[in-house]
Amino acid sequence: MIVHTTGVQMVNKAFLSLAAVVLFAVFGTGVFVGMQVGGVTGDSPAAGPQATDTPAQSDSPATATPDSASASTPDSSDDDVAERETVPPREFNDGNISAAIVENINDAREAEGLETLSASGTTAEDVRQMASSHSDAMAEAGLVRHTIDGETSRDRYERNDLYDTCEFQVESYIENADNNGLEVVGRTYAGQEYPDDGTPAFNENDTAVATALTEDWLSTQLFRDRLLVPNADRVGVGVTITSTGSVYATVNLC
Repeated sequence: MIVHTTGVQMVNKAFLSLAAVVLFAVFGTGVFVGMQVGGVTGDSPAAGPQATDTPAQSDSPATATPDSASASTPDSSDDDVAERETVPPREFNDGNISAAIVENINDAREAEGLETLSASGTTAEDVRQMASSHSDAMAEAGLVRHTIDGETSRDRYERNDLYDTCEFQVESYIENADNNGLEVVGRTYAGQEYPDDGTPAFNENDTAVATALTEDWLSTQLFRDRLLVPNADRVGVGVTITSTGSVYATVNLC
């Protein structure tokens, strides 16, 4: 007996075709929905600008970079922000900033009943030039450190024939340039907004730059102790302002 299978085969083929269409539609819809819900999670760039100026490893207070200021939104209007961000570095004067730093340090010393420091005279000028040279080196390296290119604070005092000169009695011990004992270093920013402990800050002129630096130093116990060391009588301050508005500062006592 001959069995005719043509009709059965046609039904099976039709059923298989219909099943394939259904599976394709379900799979395609699932992929589309997954892409819409999950989003792209590969190498997409992070939101916001990236910080390019990493705080240095030193015993100086860490100062945040202007690029990271986007994490904090100021209360001022857009017009105010635009106006505040237009102060160019060339309108700031390193000599004026240095003089204001000396004044701020002496105010703090007077408040503690200590003798003020002199920034005039041959020795003070030698100390100032040493401090200025180190601020230049920090600016060139983009680092806030006592040691640059292997040269320590003591090395600089010795190289400038100031190690023995800048040694004095403090109570029962001798204070000198060992262990960065006569030096503070720091960085702030001129004419641009930057975050300071999560709060937007802005140094609009030379006085504001000097105040930002000295307030950071005097609020850090290690640096405060150095600036308020008894029996020091001379000071040299070096300030370097970069073309991007970063301000590097060094204070050396003697």
